[in-house]
Amino acid sequence: MIAMVRSMWTPLLLLLCLGINASASCFFDPSPPCQAFWRAEVVFSGTATKVFSSAIYQKGEGEEKWDYRDRITRFTVTDIFRGRIGKQVDVIASEILTTSFTRADGAQVTKSMGHSDCEYKFNEGEHYLVYASFRKTNDGTLWVGYNRTRPLSQADEDLDFIRGLNHAAAAGRVYGFARQHQHELKNGGHTRIVGPVSNARVVVAGAKQEYGAFTDSEGRYAISGLPPGEYQVSAIFPAHLTSHPARMIRVVERGCAEVNFFTEADGRISGTVLDALGRPVPKMRLDLALADQDQSDPNPQLFLAHADEEGRYEFKSIPPGRYHLGIRLNANRDSGFPYARTYYPSAPNPETATVFELQEGQRIENVDFVMPPPLAPRTIEGTVVWPDGRPVVGAGVSLMITEYPFRFASGGTGPTDNNGHFSVTALEGLSYFINAVVNTPQGNQMHAEPVDITRNGSVTNVKLVVTSPMGNCARCRHRYWLKQKK
Repeated sequence: MIAMVRSMWTPLLLLLCLGINASASCFFDPSPPCQAFWRAEVVFSGTATKVFSSAIYQKGEGEEKWDYRDRITRFTVTDIFRGRIGKQVDVIASEILTTSFTRADGAQVTKSMGHSDCEYKFNEGEHYLVYASFRKTNDGTLWVGYNRTRPLSQADEDLDFIRGLNHAAAAGRVYGFARQHQHELKNGGHTRIVGPVSNARVVVAGAKQEYGAFTDSEGRYAISGLPPGEYQVSAIFPAHLTSHPARMIRVVERGCAEVNFFTEADGRISGTVLDALGRPVPKMRLDLALADQDQSDPNPQLFLAHADEEGRYEFKSIPPGRYHLGIRLNANRDSGFPYARTYYPSAPNPETATVFELQEGQRIENVDFVMPPPLAPRTIEGTVVWPDGRPVVGAGVSLMITEYPFRFASGGTGPTDNNGHFSVTALEGLSYFINAVVNTPQGNQMHAEPVDITRNGSVTNVKLVVTSPMGNCARCRHRYWLKQKK
């Protein structure tokens, strides 16, 4: 969920809801009926007879103050399966509303948490099966998050479990599946399911006894007859696949716990990052990119590894494939990163780089990466002016790296002073373009068309003229590499 803040004097701002006290942390519980039933304090079926809202109230102070109201759904209860409630009960959800306030600088601002919240929305007149909890107010009202609550017409599986409780065995059950995933650097870096993992051993360990089972050809397992209590559940996979720590669960009488396992091919490449004198370089980030990818990709997907204090690094959970190892292989570097793109062992381009052919679960060790010499800093100076020559005060000046086909690679920023002058640090050996953006008194933005900066030497006479509307230009949006490809 994203909070949107707008004012007549400032451009649109985006704030993550976790940074605002008013935000709620959404939690989705996909538990099966045999688990969800015992997690809920109240389970009932009924009809939403009335949906209405409370008066607006406020919480918080100053800029953290928000307007609220309660969305109240009144239920006529048909059947009570768990918990104690009456024949009529209210389910209450708190809604965060669009809120107006005055900032410390006097600007009038409105902010909003968007059009959704973290609590179930009921429709008046519809019949539901409800999994609920008592609200902390202890007034008998309920709260319903994102769980197995659903229209009664979609609750056959739930009702079958509930109605069979009187005849169910007293023991509990743990079940689930094991699947192998693979992270694809192509196609946007998505993860795909390779398939089920058969013959993996699942161990359910209690305080007094251990239970086990193997996954079948579809990767599924089930262990029944468990006494109520707490258990550690783990899966033992072949050595070429990743394993994870045991998970703690609680099994209740006539209940269950669904525990699923996901694993990946555990290919690895490891070594040490060294400087030119053979000394370890701590905390350096290395990149691992597909060797067969399109080199004109504006921001390729990568696997990343960071060296420790002794310069040791290791790429883990790498799928089989052909890879290049290096630094600055995509745009995600800070503007002051003082190194040119380098492929292992010390190549400036992929054509002369080493290709690592990694088999499934293979571990390639002792691959020591020697850092190239750092790039020297240089200064880019100039002025930002209006078309009539007046200096632009407070403009934001920024460099973008054009040396490589990155979609967006920041190369340093700085403001203009009272004379429209700016000074920005760049690096020797990297080409850039430089542009400027300014907020107008009318609450809009304008920009100067970019100027190219050559690869070497300080530049002291750049002149940027603010002539164009909007906060960015077509070249800034679509990037320099598109023009290079034409």
